[in-house]
Amino acid sequence: MSEKTFDIAYLSDNLLELLSDIQNNMEITLTRQGVPWAKVLPISPENLTVEKVGLNQMSNQGILEPRVAGFWQGQVKIADDFDDISEEVIAAFYGEE
Repeated sequence: MSEKTFDIAYLSDNLLELLSDIQNNMEITLTRQGVPWAKVLPISPENLTVEKVGLNQMSNQGILEPRVAGFWQGQVKIADDFDDISEEVIAAFYGEE
C-alpha cells in the first residue's frame, strides 16, 4: 500500500482527491504544521485486524484504560419529576405528525 502525507490546512480544498487516493488503496497521514495528526486507511480485513491489535497494544501500554462497569454509580441522580418522552415527541423524531 502506498502512502501520502497531507497537511490538514489544505484538507477542504483537496478532499475529493484524498478520497480518491484512499479508494485507490493509498494510506494518508494527515499532519498539522508538519506533525503527524491522524492516519486514514482504506477499509480492508487486514486494516481492521491491525486496528484491533493497535487498540489492544495501547491498552496494554496504559494509553487507553478499559471502561469499568459502575464507574458513575451513585454520582448521577435522576430527578423525581423526570417523565418519559411523550408519544408526540417520539413521533416528531420520526417525522410523523
